[in-house]
Amino acid sequence: MSFDSVTEKIAHFIGTFDLTIEKARLRDQYEEFTAVRRKAELDELEEPAKIRVKADLELDPGKFGPLPYGFNNPPATPELPPLVDGPDIQTAITLAPPLTDGPPLPETTTGIGATFIIEQKLEIVTELIGSAVTYTFQNIFLRDNDVVGEGDFRDVDQLIAQAEAAAQVAASMHGFAVPSFSISDYLSIEYVEALAAEMLAPINVEVEGAVVYQFHGEDAIGVIVNGEYVDEAPVWEDLLPEHHRPDEEEEDETPDAMPAEWDQDEDSEFADGHTVIAGGNLAINEVNATVAWVDAPYIAVGGKSIELAMISQVAVVSDTDKGTNGDSGTNVVHSSTIEVEGNSAPWLMQGANDDAPAFIHVDWITTDLIVANFVKQNIDATDIDHIDTEINATTTLYALGDNELVDVTNILQLGSYYDLIMIEGDMITVDAFIQTHVLIDDDVITGGLPGPIDGSDENLVMNEVALTKEGEDTHQEMHSSMAEAMAFGEDDMASLEEALMNDPMFAGMEQMRVLKVDGSLVQVNVAEQSTMLADQDDVHLHGPNADETEVVAGSNAMLNAAHVTKAGVDSVVMAQDGAFSDLLLHQASLIDMPTNEDIAEMTNEAIAAIMEEAGMPGYEGGIGPQGNDLTPSELANSSDGLQTMLA
Repeated sequence: MSFDSVTEKIAHFIGTFDLTIEKARLRDQYEEFTAVRRKAELDELEEPAKIRVKADLELDPGKFGPLPYGFNNPPATPELPPLVDGPDIQTAITLAPPLTDGPPLPETTTGIGATFIIEQKLEIVTELIGSAVTYTFQNIFLRDNDVVGEGDFRDVDQLIAQAEAAAQVAASMHGFAVPSFSISDYLSIEYVEALAAEMLAPINVEVEGAVVYQFHGEDAIGVIVNGEYVDEAPVWEDLLPEHHRPDEEEEDETPDAMPAEWDQDEDSEFADGHTVIAGGNLAINEVNATVAWVDAPYIAVGGKSIELAMISQVAVVSDTDKGTNGDSGTNVVHSSTIEVEGNSAPWLMQGANDDAPAFIHVDWITTDLIVANFVKQNIDATDIDHIDTEINATTTLYALGDNELVDVTNILQLGSYYDLIMIEGDMITVDAFIQTHVLIDDDVITGGLPGPIDGSDENLVMNEVALTKEGEDTHQEMHSSMAEAMAFGEDDMASLEEALMNDPMFAGMEQMRVLKVDGSLVQVNVAEQSTMLADQDDVHLHGPNADETEVVAGSNAMLNAAHVTKAGVDSVVMAQDGAFSDLLLHQASLIDMPTNEDIAEMTNEAIAAIMEEAGMPGYEGGIGPQGNDLTPSELANSSDGLQTMLA
């Protein structure tokens, strides 16, 4: 009997379902059966996890007893055993290919009649250095212009424009243009020679009232501060305004006294009294570099050897305070220290004879070798605070300034010393430092006491350069044997080694390490540091406690510092196309303070002309400042030099 299609599908499904259930049931039964069988097998073992193997390995003591053993006394006068007759074996052991074809080393005979001839070459394993170049750009931009209360304040935008005009004046006062930050320029001997020509004819500062000092060549060596030679360079920490000096902690002799940080009863920052801090800013650009990449007691140059050191330090300061207690002042310091210290290569004294070097190791660079550091640091800050308030509380503190702006770069470059450096191209060395300070601190203060009460509210502006070179260079003509050695290429290493070994200049060296550069050796350090701070504060205090309020409107501390140490050894430089070296120190200051009224009168026109050309606020039309926001009492005293133009 046949089913219809629907019934047949249902029957097929039921059958398949039945088989699946039966398969699962049989699987369960099989797994249970397997587990029971394994359990029965394991029950016969004492511990199923351990398997013990028993074996009778006891030996017969009568047959296998220990043998007697005793130490023999050594003879009173030991003698070597007699030689054994046998073949005379000669063996050559070579640790490296022989250096030259000279006579073999003395033979050594051993007690067994074998002779060993050992030829050995000391192998120096060094990591070949390459170029080292760093670029560092640091920039700080601050606008901290606070306003407290409502009063007759000067226009902030106009004050900022005046500071920018002063920065343009400062840029024009440098003795030379900022050297290039492009390495390719220093690979061109024409560019370096142009720098040398610029040093011989530095820019003449045409800003009236500027005080300029310039030193050339050996005259620039030593410690020079504000155009005068001194024994020691001033220390930044010793010149800091009172506001930035750390408080001297008083020692408490009481043994059970609590630590100072646990004493919360008296907070020095919020101590009793009244204080308004509108200045007290700290701005630092600092570079510290130690360069000891390559040097040698003997340097051979196929082209020219040029070494230049350039320092230009400029400061433009306007600090003409007005009002009942406006009298801070600014200490401007330009410090330059250039020192050259002798440092003989200590390993040259090890040779006790006049023999040629036993072997030579050469590091070969087929391109230019460049060691360069370029640093540019810039701080552009305004702290123009305007406050008009009544001081009538028990304790008052207005902290409107007190900013800290710091750029620091530390560079350490350590390479290798050689006995000889051979340069096919030119050897270029350039160290350039350009430092600029602009401080506009023309405050208008009515009421309060000049602060700090127990110290000076004087600003500090300091440019500092310390260039130290370890190792003196002496120049002499290249002799013929060295000139011949310079001509050998990398494919003729044997001829180069032979020429150097036969050169009497290197007699007495036990070994010799040589750096061969097919291109030029360029060593450059350029640091450009600039700081501009506008701190023109308007402080008007009144009320019962106004006359007791300490006003810190100055106490700004600004530092551009560059410390570079070039570590090396005393070198004899032999340049086929001649050698040239020069130093230039340029220090320029333009200061407008109450004690510099004559200078202020002369510099008025210079900055006013720049502001007019730039179309800055208040100087349109070429007829002088417009829209001055000074009060009538301030206008009456507005004839103090730069204050006429910068207030």
